[in-house]
Amino acid sequence: MTDNMGFITAYAVILIIWIYQRVRVPKMHSFAGYMSRRAIQSEEAWRFAQNFYSMFGIEVFTILLLGAIAGGIFNIAGLQSVNLQAVALGIGLIIQNVATERELKRAFPKK
Repeated sequence: MTDNMGFITAYAVILIIWIYQRVRVPKMHSFAGYMSRRAIQSEEAWRFAQNFYSMFGIEVFTILLLGAIAGGIFNIAGLQSVNLQAVALGIGLIIQNVATERELKRAFPKK
């Protein structure tokens, strides 16, 4: 369970950050927030991207956090694997970026 605590803490911190971003959207062109060419086209696109990215991140990382906690509590070797958790973290971030870009493309098509 001690190997698993690092990822549980990391997932919890990421969730707290995304919840904070959901409540208080960062300003456009700031260091914080989701940045892509589509996201910075307009203020409306920027706000949409921030809201979608943070909500999707909260969903994905809640699932990852619950998996890490379940692996620690029920002593499930697969869920305690640091390699599996790192791969899941990477895949979660990739899915989050792809989904945000897809929704931006759908909501703000090029003219």
